[in-house]
Amino acid sequence: MKKSKPLLSTEVRILLLVSILILAGSVIFITRSSQQARSRSYLQTLKGLAFSKYLDSPLAYEGVSHIGAWDGYLFTADEYQCVLGGHYGLLVHAGTEADKTVFWLQPGQECWPDHPNCSNGVYTDAEAFAATAAAADGSPFGPVSADPDNPVAGWNFVYVPTCDGSFHFGDAAADYDDDGVPDHFHNGLRQTSAAASLMKQLFPNSRKILIAGSSNGGYGTFGATPIVRLAFPDAQLYVLNDSGPGLFRPEEPALWPVLIKTWNLSPMLPSNCPLCQQQLIFLFDWMLDHDPRLKIGMYSSYQDAVVSQVVGMSGAENEQLLRTTTAQIHENHPGTFKRYFIQGDSHCIADFYNQVHGVTLWKWLDALVNDRPGWDDILQ
Repeated sequence: MKKSKPLLSTEVRILLLVSILILAGSVIFITRSSQQARSRSYLQTLKGLAFSKYLDSPLAYEGVSHIGAWDGYLFTADEYQCVLGGHYGLLVHAGTEADKTVFWLQPGQECWPDHPNCSNGVYTDAEAFAATAAAADGSPFGPVSADPDNPVAGWNFVYVPTCDGSFHFGDAAADYDDDGVPDHFHNGLRQTSAAASLMKQLFPNSRKILIAGSSNGGYGTFGATPIVRLAFPDAQLYVLNDSGPGLFRPEEPALWPVLIKTWNLSPMLPSNCPLCQQQLIFLFDWMLDHDPRLKIGMYSSYQDAVVSQVVGMSGAENEQLLRTTTAQIHENHPGTFKRYFIQGDSHCIADFYNQVHGVTLWKWLDALVNDRPGWDDILQ
């Protein structure tokens, strides 16, 4: 008869358990310390770029008006003026979920010397503010949405109108006709920084922030995300980029270098991101490399007719570039970069109940902002 092996004594089992707990605690501590060091390094890098240029400037709004569910903040100083002149304004709504905020970038037009058809919002009176508020209220995504499936309806909102002609983050007084006098004022960096500073003043406890934009506003998420990160270094950030993929005609004459020069974007492009000099979309890849509290969701049709036309590509060229660049970013960051791409050439989300593989956009967005299962890479 074989002798049974002696069981471990109670003291030894306790000692082993304590050792395992200590080891696990050490791993967690080291991981957290590493993440904190990574975050500090990233913030310092962003400060070394131009994203922090105006964040410490005093908030110089002239007055506040009340428009339905919104408060309107008017900025009349010249440094905030729209691309062709005129005052600038922001809209703010306080939600029922005080620690969650949507930073919502309005769509609009952009311009450069070969594409000078700038839109120019002017916010000089209550009527103009009311029109902007009505446009925001007309979206099912906004704070007055009665749709029970809208996961952010109860959040705070900072609505960031566009009138800068430069995707919300240009920083240049440009001379389009070369007569020595600036005639286009790309003040997006200052305007978006003012919006982030106002959000920090009004909603300082925001622990979750969704940076959302469609079309021109989607392109604006590339500049707004680092600005918001600097204003809220500890918040969990989410991005909903709707039909603003950061892509441009790559063939000569290439468009992106023209915009970098016209809007003075070089100070915002990191030197260790060479691909950012080729396509703006790779700034997302760079951010995800450095920011452990960032998730990015991108929506688009494959052959978006508006984006293709504006940036000088055919629908087929847009689709190829969209597929290849986003596949590369998704491969690099499969857990923090997801796509919801549909067939066709439509522009912007028309129906949040649209389904691809049985998943509605509402469900996909809910999974994103609430870190739930179901935030998947959806390719039609």
